[in-house]
Amino acid sequence: MWKDTTERDDSTSGGFLNTTTNQLDTTDNKGAVRRVQNIVPLVIRQIHSCEGEDFKLFGVTAQIIKLVGKLRNFEVQNTKANYTIQDHTGEITAVLWLENDGGVVTNLPSVKEGSYVEVFGSLRRQDGDSRQLMILRMFPVSDCNIIHHHLLRVAFNRLSVEVDSKKLLETIKVNNPGAHLANSMSFIDTDVNNLGPTSGFTPVQKKVFNILATDPSANGMSKEILMSHFPPNQHQDVNEALSFLSNEGHVYSTLDNDHFKVTLVQ
Repeated sequence: MWKDTTERDDSTSGGFLNTTTNQLDTTDNKGAVRRVQNIVPLVIRQIHSCEGEDFKLFGVTAQIIKLVGKLRNFEVQNTKANYTIQDHTGEITAVLWLENDGGVVTNLPSVKEGSYVEVFGSLRRQDGDSRQLMILRMFPVSDCNIIHHHLLRVAFNRLSVEVDSKKLLETIKVNNPGAHLANSMSFIDTDVNNLGPTSGFTPVQKKVFNILATDPSANGMSKEILMSHFPPNQHQDVNEALSFLSNEGHVYSTLDNDHFKVTLVQ
């Protein structure tokens, strides 16, 4: 659903997607959960309106963001190039870090001021609340259909994720009635029995596994929804249980480090 399928003459699916995924899937810490990269088409207003460090759409974290907009201006410095990109919803600064070879600036994209560009990148917070896009790849747009296609994908993806989110919440309510009311004063235990190999688990580990097992979707359950089943004073125990279940192979991450699915449901 997230992956953009636009075909390009410069083979973005073979060069950009594969190369970028290989680079960003690599983790520095041994044992860390491998993050699956997803490309999310957005408009600039969505970026500025998001809260937190990462952009999330109905709980789904976007690792790679795709924008299509007009290049208003750009400035090339010794180590980086700053691009001001504008669409019908707003404006954002995109930064491309440069490689210097004998004082000669390389790898600048062939784009012009006043023309439309297609940008793939990741979000970074700068100067407090200001957000910038760290450019991975940038292409000139020569076909207006790319612009129209991008806007359609933005609308389609948002609606699709919203529908999936509502279905997930309904599934949770059906399988765990009243669980969303759990808090530090009144804690309702999820009564889901024999959903998997939970023998030998601690009570928290068993409950985490059983709650995740109720989610039938391909993307699994978000950590935010999982945490809603527990009072705040148990959130640290839930994180430890997730780490145990993941290391033992009972659950695995899907879209990102915040979405999990059980390996086997019996």
